[in-house]
Amino acid sequence: MADANRSNEAYLGPGTKINGKLFFDGPTTIEGDVEGEITGQANLTIGQQATVKGKITAASIVVQGKVMADVQAEKKLDIQPPGSVVGDVTTQSLVIGDGAVLEGHVSMRKEGRVLPLRQEAKKEGVS
Repeated sequence: MADANRSNEAYLGPGTKINGKLFFDGPTTIEGDVEGEITGQANLTIGQQATVKGKITAASIVVQGKVMADVQAEKKLDIQPPGSVVGDVTTQSLVIGDGAVLEGHVSMRKEGRVLPLRQEAKKEGVS
């Protein structure tokens, strides 16, 4: 993620320990330990060294570390190895990499509307 906007990102490095509620306006990377609720308005990355014990809500979330709580990603949740999420997930798009772990219930929605299953396209024996 090397780009010119990197300086506008919030970053909590390894060894950081926080207990409480965190709120972020812009892109955020967490590499430390957080016990409490995290709310972000943009993209949130939970790095490989991070452990989070508290609900996470953000636009898009990438998990490479350990999350032990419910996760709500407005657009996308991407769990990359060796990442793990133990908790319920609500998102529009879910990606789980080979070797990543998800333990919990998943609710997927597409901006408030339910997408129909399109299996009626194959009509058997009708010409």
